Amino acid sequence: MPLNLAEINQQYLVQKICGDEEQRHYLETLGFVENTAVRILSVFFGNYIVMVRESKIAIGADFARMIIVQAE
Repeated sequence: MPLNLAEINQQYLVQKICGDEEQRHYLETLGFVENTAVRILSVFFGNYIVMVRESKIAIGADFARMIIVQAE
């Protein structure tokens, strides 16, 4: 499921990153790579605060839809 449909404060694993090459590269530089644990901390005006690799990162809903996750 896309990250934007995931529940808050539940641990997920990144399965796949969608989008064009530039978008995928950007998300990978933020730490969103396959088999990495992610957790949504909060959603604020369409922006997602996500914990990935012990860092809090804010991403927009458009990027959240590109990150495909599965329950751990």
